[in-house]
Amino acid sequence: MAEAKSFGEKVFFILTGIRLHVKEYFLRLTGLAGRYSYCLSFPSISEGLKAEKELKGFKAVSIPIPDEIFKGCGVGILVKDERELERLLKHFESRKIMVSGIFKRDRDGFKEVGRER
Repeated sequence: MAEAKSFGEKVFFILTGIRLHVKEYFLRLTGLAGRYSYCLSFPSISEGLKAEKELKGFKAVSIPIPDEIFKGCGVGILVKDERELERLLKHFESRKIMVSGIFKRDRDGFKEVGRER
């Protein structure tokens, strides 16, 4: 498991993954996932979880990182539109949360449009 050093951390990461996948399935089933134009990636699961705690008041939601961005475990943040993206990136910067990639949705999935902020 990525970054998990103890049994407790492994259990935590597994439960977090389950929670994020349930959220993603809900968004897909309801059609809400397509309303988000951007996805942010993070250099580590712990950095993504730190970012997830900062989403209150933003038009953004956490999900497992989409496979077209990274095939493996990770946290992604879906963001509604460009204005909200800029607001959220400034907020993350003020909180010293590192973003490793910025991806924009197109008809084939997500394509990278920016890196490391």
